[in-house]
Amino acid sequence: MLVLRGRSPIRKEYSNRALSEFSKELRERGFESIYIVDRDGIEKNRPQLDIVQSLSDDFTILYEGGPRSSANIIDMIIAGAEVAYLGTSTLSSLDEIELAHALTENLGLKIDWDDGVIGYGDGIEGRGLEDLLREAVDFGATDIVVPSAIIDRSILAIPEEIIQLRALYSGDPQRLPDNPRIGSVIIDYQEIPEGTK
Repeated sequence: MLVLRGRSPIRKEYSNRALSEFSKELRERGFESIYIVDRDGIEKNRPQLDIVQSLSDDFTILYEGGPRSSANIIDMIIAGAEVAYLGTSTLSSLDEIELAHALTENLGLKIDWDDGVIGYGDGIEGRGLEDLLREAVDFGATDIVVPSAIIDRSILAIPEEIIQLRALYSGDPQRLPDNPRIGSVIIDYQEIPEGTK
């Protein structure tokens, strides 16, 4: 996971040299894909699509850029994201999943969790995880990112239509969640010890 934050009117983009060095470091460490969390996109509605574009030549990009509507997803795909994620913190409703899915199949849903509460929008906040996942699948979501803090054995009952369940993990990489439904685990690249692939 790569967290982008801090773009300002003065500093509009990261230098090509810095991106090239970063890309080289990740390739040397064996990374094939990057999950990008764009805080400027999520919090300020200013996604850093130039970063996605630069890194997409070397990696599969999974991008959470804070789209407010389904139409914003296309910009993210065009910039180079293999999968663009709608986050429950910026969704106005689950209907946006269906609208976005009509535009592209390269769509994912990120379940946001804060202080024990799932999501923030109408029809999302405070719902149970399994109920929310079932409805998301009905709207076309098959690639879903869930914080590992809310994944437990009950997640075994999630809909089979979810093709890719990814755990967003923070903590000791040696203590990753053990659940057969988790297809991949997303970890902040800075938390991964050197030499780990």
